[in-house]
Amino acid sequence: MDKRSFLKSCLIGGVATATVPKVLLPPSEESIPVIDTHLHLWDRSVMDYPWLSPPLDRDFLVADFKKATRRLPLSKMVFVECGRIPEQYLKEVDWVVQQTLLEPRIKGMVAYFPLEIGNKGQKDMEEMLKRGIVRSIRRGVTEDLLHYKPFLEGVELLKRFGLSYDLNISSAQMEGALALVKKFPSVSFILNHIGNPAIRAGEVEPWKKSMALFSELENVSCKLSGMITKADPTEWGFHDLKPYADHVIEAFTPEKLVYGGDWPVVTRAGSYKEWYTVFQQLTAQLSESEKKRIYYQNAERLYRI
Repeated sequence: MDKRSFLKSCLIGGVATATVPKVLLPPSEESIPVIDTHLHLWDRSVMDYPWLSPPLDRDFLVADFKKATRRLPLSKMVFVECGRIPEQYLKEVDWVVQQTLLEPRIKGMVAYFPLEIGNKGQKDMEEMLKRGIVRSIRRGVTEDLLHYKPFLEGVELLKRFGLSYDLNISSAQMEGALALVKKFPSVSFILNHIGNPAIRAGEVEPWKKSMALFSELENVSCKLSGMITKADPTEWGFHDLKPYADHVIEAFTPEKLVYGGDWPVVTRAGSYKEWYTVFQQLTAQLSESEKKRIYYQNAERLYRI
């Protein structure tokens, strides 16, 4: 039996079906709501997503998400920008506002914004914020951008408007991103996908050391998300993920961690319910008060929802 098959048959508290695991929560956790801080949705008839490839090269809409998460205690969600072409960023914000009419649990958004235009982008940012849903910005970083004055001006705008910065970086980018974070102690930074370690390759360093350095900074939090897609998509198991989760929980503590589903990207390696159940396994050793912080309280604070 491979690890995926074993996982499906040995999930928390009982035996799962052969295809979709039955999520059985201990009674003490049944009342704990969960905020998913990393939801993607897209409609290819509305916007253009050049990065899409099978199995993600199709529409993923509210109805699909509801089906994938049926009976899970998700109380709120934060929508994260989906890599549409850059010039459509405001169109994406408007589209997400429309989706809240179909799914009122979407309470906030991490939007894309071209921070590299610097102070010239102030009016554009003001216009975007009129929509009332944007809480954070996600703009990929490169070595050139990290030393580009207008980009640094753009990050300064986040401080002015009370926005956070969602950082989606690789291990190779951590040194530069760490320097960026230190330049802006008044801006809240949220590391996506536990810093994207190469779990499948067994990467430990420099990821482990870099995450410890990030965790020492008061303005940095971290998402427990994106883990199974960094492992072997067909053979991952609980024990592949545990050392990475343990390090992040120890380094950041439950005070600075949030949960992210990363749907539908997560489907490259498993169902939403599989990841959600493994997430609960990875946090099973924590007290109920610590779980509450990770499951929803920190998200409410960081994303102001």
